[in-house]
Amino acid sequence: MLKFKTLLPVFTFVLFAFSFQVLAKTESTIFVSTEWVNEHQDKLVLIDLSSQSSYQKFHLPNAIWVNYDWLIRPQNGLALSGGADYMTMVLSELGIQNQDHIVIYDDMGNLDASRLYWELKKLQHPKVNIMDGGTVSWVLNGYKVTQTVPKRLAKSVYRQPKTNLTDALTADQPEVLAAIKDRNTILLDIRTEAEYIGNRKQQRSGHIPTAVWFDWTLAVNAYDGFKQDKAQALLNQLAQINIQDKNQPIIVYCNSGHRAARSVIMLESLGFSNVKLYDASMQEYAIDETLPLTLGKQP
Repeated sequence: MLKFKTLLPVFTFVLFAFSFQVLAKTESTIFVSTEWVNEHQDKLVLIDLSSQSSYQKFHLPNAIWVNYDWLIRPQNGLALSGGADYMTMVLSELGIQNQDHIVIYDDMGNLDASRLYWELKKLQHPKVNIMDGGTVSWVLNGYKVTQTVPKRLAKSVYRQPKTNLTDALTADQPEVLAAIKDRNTILLDIRTEAEYIGNRKQQRSGHIPTAVWFDWTLAVNAYDGFKQDKAQALLNQLAQINIQDKNQPIIVYCNSGHRAARSVIMLESLGFSNVKLYDASMQEYAIDETLPLTLGKQP
């Protein structure tokens, strides 16, 4: 009979291998749990995208605050992504390095956090996650918060990759116009129902023709710590508007690309592989009076 001391090295190796697989699996998803963050936070760069007043009240220990406005660079009167060069500069100013494992969160169901996640994915940052439920779930689970602002990270030189995924993850107006005529591409409007329906008393109102409606807030479960709703529940809701093929091209929009980023992350987390954000969204489309808009509940 084998003795315990003989089996111990084997058991230790198996346990290590299992733990590594669990960690690798966790890092391969978009969302990580508050439990996982609490366990690994000394190895992470935590970024809080809540409002400054919320951050000052309390935040995760050692979390640095990032203003959502820092992610936006106005161009021709539109609030848009500044692109790879601009985001590289922002990350360098924040002291972020390419090898950092970044976990992002906020206190709004990760509405703001999703925009930074999208920017980092365009730069192909190797390790980035969103903490599911953000500050709300963290507090509900009883984990430590603080008012202490961590020491500012020294400026870094964030290295921009030779190629980025901007074109793969971003839709422009010509693509949107092509999607109106292409039944294979889904236009997804994630604004409120009132915004989608429009108002006949307003000169430019309604939605882009053929776009289907799915309110972005449906992704967030307010009764479960503001975490993303269960995958099957979301898939069932998407199926009701005929979004089922996970390889089908989808272009998501709102007014300024803010809320749309949250829905892009939701779709990607559910396994949809061909999703783009129309960054300029309605702020660009609606001001062009030559472009059609549809009023009412029908696409």
